[in-house]
Amino acid sequence: MKITIGFSQPKNKFFPIFSWVIRLIECTKYSHVYLQWKSEFADSTLTYHAAGNSVHFLGFDKFNKTVQPIHTFELDITREQYRELLHYCFEHAGTDYGIKQIFGIAYVKFMGCIGKKVNNPFSDGEKSQVCSELVGNVLSDILDNDLKLDLDIAGPRDIYEYLNNIK
Repeated sequence: MKITIGFSQPKNKFFPIFSWVIRLIECTKYSHVYLQWKSEFADSTLTYHAAGNSVHFLGFDKFNKTVQPIHTFELDITREQYRELLHYCFEHAGTDYGIKQIFGIAYVKFMGCIGKKVNNPFSDGEKSQVCSELVGNVLSDILDNDLKLDLDIAGPRDIYEYLNNIK
């Protein structure tokens, strides 16, 4: 079985200021990272991500209307990893989106630019998640990858660079 980890930006959004700011800070063409796979049983392509107000699934038609993929990586997973992935997704669906954490990531990156190392003051564990944290957790906890990343401050570019280096 394969899963896709995709990097994207919004599509058909009038004024995607949040995406622009993330792309500016990350120096990328994408502002978002998501998981996607084809469910043979459901005969549907599912997307799972942290966006809007929560961590949630997104159907294929809605995905195509609202998301512009920029880069994708396909990873092979075992049947057991797929079972663990589904369990993880069902258990975390509905978790709040970490809007404060995004501001904390920007703060950490800004402080790094002036030579100060600080922690994300808005990190809250699993009470909320941002897209890069969600995908990083799946890569680490379910697919057994050692990312060597602090997921409280990692952005989409950090996940992309990790995946680009392991392929």
